[in-house]
Amino acid sequence: MDEKKRLSGADAEIQDHTEQGQEIQEAASPDFPALALFLANSYGQMLKDRERLKAVIDAGVPIYTREMAIRDLVSISIDNESDRVQTSNISNIPLRVSELLDNGYVEKMNRKLRREMDESVKEYGYLCWKIALVETAMRERMDKMEQAVFERMFAKGKSYRQVCKAYKKGTLHNKQVSKIKQRCLQAVANHLKNTSSFPVYIEYMKELLREWQTREE
Repeated sequence: MDEKKRLSGADAEIQDHTEQGQEIQEAASPDFPALALFLANSYGQMLKDRERLKAVIDAGVPIYTREMAIRDLVSISIDNESDRVQTSNISNIPLRVSELLDNGYVEKMNRKLRREMDESVKEYGYLCWKIALVETAMRERMDKMEQAVFERMFAKGKSYRQVCKAYKKGTLHNKQVSKIKQRCLQAVANHLKNTSSFPVYIEYMKELLREWQTREE
């Protein structure tokens, strides 16, 4: 009986994930082209953000020491949540600093730094997923010309004219670039639609929809 219950629970969980994936796909389906454009327009900045976050994560969580706390707390003013030191009454500063240190100020700051690192790791994972969406679409759904145009326009921020100039004179015109751009965006939209059907990406898809909707407001 217990085994049947366990299997029944597992089946229900799988069904729940599948239904969530279907709900996301149905709700977002009309917006896949818009989401693709959003990802493409963000691509160049995402690459920069990935490097920044990777550097933060590679550096590890910094250790906040008692000496750092004393230095910070005796400066002009410090406001950490409800802890505030003002220099308007200098005679009270040493006492207030001592009270904050005794009440776990250093430990609180170290917990805050660890939370910030956890958030950075989470943000990095989501960012890498978005970049992978774009780059997989480039690799699997675009030809060499489309890849080159996409990279110049969205990763490097080149204009139509600059893209045309990169090729032999007379071989590429604005109208052609526009058509290539649309094919590229359709490739990203198709890959995004396909990816959205996988339950493992449900949370990332929800986050992408929230991010896009926030930017649109």
